[in-house]
Parts: sequence; C-alpha cells; structure tokens
Amino acid sequence: MQKRILLTTLVCFFTTLLVAQQREGVWRGIVSVYSPQIDIHKTSPQGILDVETAFRTRDQIFNGLQRMRINNLIIDTDAKIEWLEVADKAIAQLTSYGPDNKQITMYQFSVRPTRKEYYQFHLQGKSVLVNEAKRKADLFDLRGSFMETDSSVLFYGIWEHPFTRRRFGYFEFVLTKDAVTINPELMHVLLKQKNEAEPSTESPMINVAPVYDSLVTDAISIFGNLVDNGLIDQDTLSIWFNGKLLEDNVVPGKKPFFFRANLSEKEWNHLTIRCKSEGKEKGAGVHLNLGLNDVQMKYNLVFYRHNQADWVIRRKVPNKLAE
Repeated sequence: MQKRILLTTLVCFFTTLLVAQQREGVWRGIVSVYSPQIDIHKTSPQGILDVETAFRTRDQIFNGLQRMRINNLIIDTDAKIEWLEVADKAIAQLTSYGPDNKQITMYQFSVRPTRKEYYQFHLQGKSVLVNEAKRKADLFDLRGSFMETDSSVLFYGIWEHPFTRRRFGYFEFVLTKDAVTINPELMHVLLKQKNEAEPSTESPMINVAPVYDSLVTDAISIFGNLVDNGLIDQDTLSIWFNGKLLEDNVVPGKKPFFFRANLSEKEWNHLTIRCKSEGKEKGAGVHLNLGLNDVQMKYNLVFYRHNQADWVIRRKVPNKLAE
C-alpha cells in the first residue's frame, strides 16, 4: 500500500514538473463565446459546458485550427497565447484572429498562480496592445489550468469579466514550437516592479528569435504599416529596401506608420527593419502588416538595439511568351 502511495506521489510530482516546464511558449487553439441563449450556471457545477472533455484531443483543437460549433450556440475564434517566464515572473499575450485572419486584437496579461481555486492560474488583463478591428476592445481575465494528455499538454479554462466575473466563454490551447514574440519592454517593466524593494540589478536579456522570411509574389509593390505593441517610449527604427534607406527615425505609436516600396524585377528584393535605439525601457517591438496584392502577412517583431528583421522578396516576371 505504501509503495502504491509513493508511486502515485512520484507520478503526480513528475507530471506537475513536466507541465511546469512546458508552460512557456506559444499555445494555439480556440476561444469560444457563449450564446446569450445559454444559462451557463445551470450547465455544470463550474458554469462550463461539457466542452472541456469534448475538446480534449489534439486533433479536434489543432488540425488546421478548425472552427467548431456546438448546436450553433457557441462561436469559436482562432487565437494564440504566448507565455513567457523570467525570474519567477510570468507574462502572457493573447492574439485573436478575425475572419480570414485579416484582423487581429492583441491583449497583455499578468499571471499569478491560484493554488486554492478550481483553475491553476489567473491571467489578469492589463492592456490592449493592438486592435485592428473596428469595434472597441475591452479587457477581460482568463482562468486556466494545464493538463497533460497522451499526445500533448493542453491549456484550458474560461474567460470572464474582470470585475463581476461573469463568464463569457471558454478556451482550449495546445503547445506549439513557434517562437515567443512578446515585446521585451513589457517583461522588463514587470521585473522592475518586482525589484522595487530589492537592490537594483541589471534585467536579464530575453531571448529574441530573429525574423528572416522569404516571399514570392506577382505584386509590383509592397505596402506595410507598423504599430507599437508595447510601451510608447520613443523606440526608433529605420527601414531599408535593396540597400537604400527608405524611412529613417521611425517612432512607432498606436496609430499605424505606413510605408511603400516598389519591387524591382531582379531576382530578389531585400527589406530590412532595424532598431536604431531603444526608448525608456530596454527592448522594442512592433506589429507589422505587410501587404502583397491580396495577401497580407502579419509579424510581431521583437528587437534590442541594433537587432534587425529581414525579408527577401521575389517578384514574378510575367511570361511574355504566353501572351
């Protein structure tokens, strides 16, 4: 009997340790909205529909991030959560995608463990970082837990009003191998708040994954716009195209900064966005929309001083022999 108890304890310990190690990263899945026709408080003891079991398998959540319906009463939205931990502090960023992924809304959350509550973590809405939708984006809170399955680790829970705790719906996410793109300014501010009562120490550098992408298009030009997705603290960027300075001393804000470049017919065109200087807080970050005819690419660019992001873009030359 004692051996069985010891074995169960060890299994629980290693499971908890595994889940703890896999919290950090990018989680993709769905956020669902309850229909006003549903009285969620009568559906289950936790006020949640029986979807926490219905959406537990990886295939249902992750294959193509397909949108699902339950009796046409719940609306699902594709989304991702990025989770970053530094020095025992955690921050999260949720990005929700509109129709055809052409519009996004991005939210910042602070994270705290809730060991005595039903869900393991409380993610408190702090700010709206990017809002490309026409409607106003209101803050909300998330309450969620991590659960290990045979094939993956899931992050699931509810989202609710930050004050009344009225439940709006639920979410289900699965861990991916994507790189975290949270603006480092936000994490450095969090670390500074933690160390206010402690001796001043240099904040650790947060790993920044470089952006290098290649695109092929039949467009004759590219259109882009930049929005600061962190603190408005005078970060300064420069934009280079085919070795020439296109825009200098760009200070992104909450209103888009637009730029355009004509693509040459040479085999590859080169676009570079470089961080010239950081603002008040260490690090910089912007959300980039890059338009190529009917295709719109979206990037979260994360920088420290002198970091850069690069693209090589090939313009398809029309086949004159076919005319």
